[in-house]
Amino acid sequence: MRKLLVMDENDYDLNMEEIYRVAVRGIIFIKRKLLLIQSDFGEVKFPGGGQEEGENDYQTLIRETLEETGYHVVPESIREFGEVLEKRLSVHEPMIWHQINRYYFCDVKDFQEECNYTNNERKYGFRQVLYTLDEAIKINQDLIDYEGKHTWNQRELNVLRLLKINLID
Repeated sequence: MRKLLVMDENDYDLNMEEIYRVAVRGIIFIKRKLLLIQSDFGEVKFPGGGQEEGENDYQTLIRETLEETGYHVVPESIREFGEVLEKRLSVHEPMIWHQINRYYFCDVKDFQEECNYTNNERKYGFRQVLYTLDEAIKINQDLIDYEGKHTWNQRELNVLRLLKINLID
């Protein structure tokens, strides 16, 4: 998969233990708008999440999309967009956190089931929304301007911008 971006905070000691996590995220357009997840804080993110042991990227994408949006991915529609690598100090313990975020375009079936959010996702008020690419970019940029940079928001803003560039070319 092509590397879109490396985001290295350089806020860690190189002698620290390291932990790796793979996340898979879906780029889904419905009627020319992006299907995204928005929290009570306002930022938007692509549906997706952590890969479970034994899963491949497609399985993770299908499971996470169903859990977070209630939509079933059409497996034959899955196509690579690219990968964003994050490296920073873990927020939970003194370790170097590596997150590999893989983004895929995909289509979803017309019918929708109920979402199955985790307790944390419910706590943050996750809900699905439809925004144009420009609206999504503005939402995340405005939050960064107002609240400062949060890693996940900056990552998703970068991907939204890269998506815009790639869709124009």
